[in-house]
This record gives sequence, C-alpha cells and structure tokens, in this order.
Amino acid sequence: MSGVEWEDDDPFEEQRDKIENPMKRLFVEYGRDYVPQVTVGVFASVFARLLDLLPPLMLGIAIDAVFYEDALFSEQIPLVVLPDAWLPAGQTEQFWFTIAVIGGAFGLGAGFHWIRNWGFNAFAQNIQHDVRTDTYDKMQRLNMEFFSDKQTGEMMSILSNDVNRLERFLNDGMNSLFRLSVMVVGIGVLLFWINWQLALVALLPVPIIGGFTYLFIRIIQPKYAEVRSSVGKMNSRLENNLGGIQVIKSSNTEPYESDRVDDVSMDYFDANWDAITTRIKFFPALRVLAGIGFVLTFVVGGLWVFQETPPGPFTGELSVGMFVVFILYTQRFIWPMAQFGQIINMYQRARASSARI
Repeated sequence: MSGVEWEDDDPFEEQRDKIENPMKRLFVEYGRDYVPQVTVGVFASVFARLLDLLPPLMLGIAIDAVFYEDALFSEQIPLVVLPDAWLPAGQTEQFWFTIAVIGGAFGLGAGFHWIRNWGFNAFAQNIQHDVRTDTYDKMQRLNMEFFSDKQTGEMMSILSNDVNRLERFLNDGMNSLFRLSVMVVGIGVLLFWINWQLALVALLPVPIIGGFTYLFIRIIQPKYAEVRSSVGKMNSRLENNLGGIQVIKSSNTEPYESDRVDDVSMDYFDANWDAITTRIKFFPALRVLAGIGFVLTFVVGGLWVFQETPPGPFTGELSVGMFVVFILYTQRFIWPMAQFGQIINMYQRARASSARI
C-alpha cells in the first residue's frame, strides 16, 4: 500500500468555514484594484447593446414610412434627439438615411464591443493572477503541520482548476450578465413604448422563468460544491500515486492502487453526472418557456395586423412595421431570459470554486 490516506472530510473545511460569502470577498478584496477596467467594460457594454437595438427599430420605421407610407418618417422616431429639419422628407432620401443609420450602428457597435471585451478580460485576468499568487503565498507560509495531512493534488486543484473557473465567470459570465441585462431592460422599455398591451403578452413567461431559475439555483448549488470537492480528491490520489510509483512497483500493489483510483474517479463521475443531469433538464425547459412567449406574441400581433382590428380585449392600432420590430425585439428579449440560466450555472460553478480558495 502506498500514499497518504486522507480523511473523509474535506481537508480544507476548517479554513473554508471561516468565509461566509466567498464571492463577495473575491470582489471586495481583489476586484477593487481593477474597478477602472470593469467600469470601462460595463459602460462599453451598455452602449454596444443600445446600438444593437437601433437596426430593428429603424427597419420597422422604414417599413411604415418608406414602403407602406402609413406614417411620416419624423413621427416614427420620437426617441431620436434630432430636429425634424435634419430628417429627410422624400422616400429615396429616407431609404438611404435608414441604411446609413443601420450601418453606422453596426460599425460603432463593433468598436464598443471591442472595448467591452478588453475591459472585462483585463478585469478577469488581473484578478485571476492576484488570487493564484496570493493563495500560493498564504499556503507556503503555513506551518509544516498543515501540510502533513494535506494532499498536494488538492492544493494544485485549487491553484489551477478553481482559479481558472473563477476567471471564466469573471470574464465570460460577467460580460454576458451586463450584456443581457442591458438588452433585456432596453428591449423591455421599447416593447412597452411600441405597444404596452402586446408587451404584456410577451412578458407572460417571465415570472415562470424566474421561479424556475430560483429552483434550479437551490438544487444545483450543493451539487457543484460536491463536484469541486471530488475533483480535488481525485487529483490528490493521482498525484500521490504517481509520486510514489516506485513504492507501488516495489510492493506489487498496482491492482490495489488501480482500484483506489477507480473509486475516486467514479466518485467524481457520479457527482459530475448528477450535476449534468440536473443542468440538461433545466436549459431545455427554459427554451420551451421562452418559446411560448414568442409564439403567443406572434399569434396576438399577427391577428392584430392581419385582421386590421385589435383581437379580443386589446385596443389601439398596430402597424406592419411596428409588428415586425416587435417580433424582432421579442425574440431578442425572450432568448436572453433563457440565457440567464447559463450565467447562473456559470456563477454557481464559480461560487463552488471560490469557496475552495
């Protein structure tokens, strides 16, 4: 028999119990030095998302004012701070003006997207570096008694895997969070501006999605914690056995050690598969809920335009152009609501890792 035996309990549990909110500690202790970078990323994300909302709106305005001539071009742009004298009056001029605005929005938006990615990447990479070096520095300052019953593989898992998982959330997760938040808020405002009654139809699945997401968080959080713990134990067993390979060979205990590796690997497999089966049920269900909202919006809005009268209890008018805008915005609104589940999933993984650091 070779290697060091570990206890059933997590060897770092005593240290982790001292931290009540690991993610808050991460941002307070390590994030404050890089506030300028993340601030740049946040503001760039806001402007990039707002510019992304402009092309569908201009398309709907052009459909009504240029192609159908149902409304004056200037009357269709109440949110644009431009004097009427600056807006073209002829159809041809309006057509090219629309193209110029859409093209400019895409070009300027690309620049803000680059700035956003720079800001969030700089924020994440700097924190990742500081957390890893600080964790190592604190580890090496501990007395030898601490290392006598701690596994090197477990500590390597913390310094490598867990820190990298934090970086993925700080970069991709936070980036997506701000991007989707601006998108949802901006589109929500525009939907209510275009037609508040149809907006209520589009938002029907949102409370259900919120409740479903909350349930997912409660279920998945302990499962991800178990996954991260099992990864550390598996790495410890592999590191311990490979480091003591001479002892294993000299004592002819290869089958025994293979069984031990199989046991810890199966523990990791079981924990990870448990989390996976929960996750793969959650995301398709979110897509179904999001799809219901889109279908309801299309049915009600389509009947509204097709029959040229408000269906059922609805009142007012809905032009073809604004219906097209509404459909485009609804799709952009509903699917990000489902994508919030991905961000929450990423956050729970990062939270499980931060609790181990």
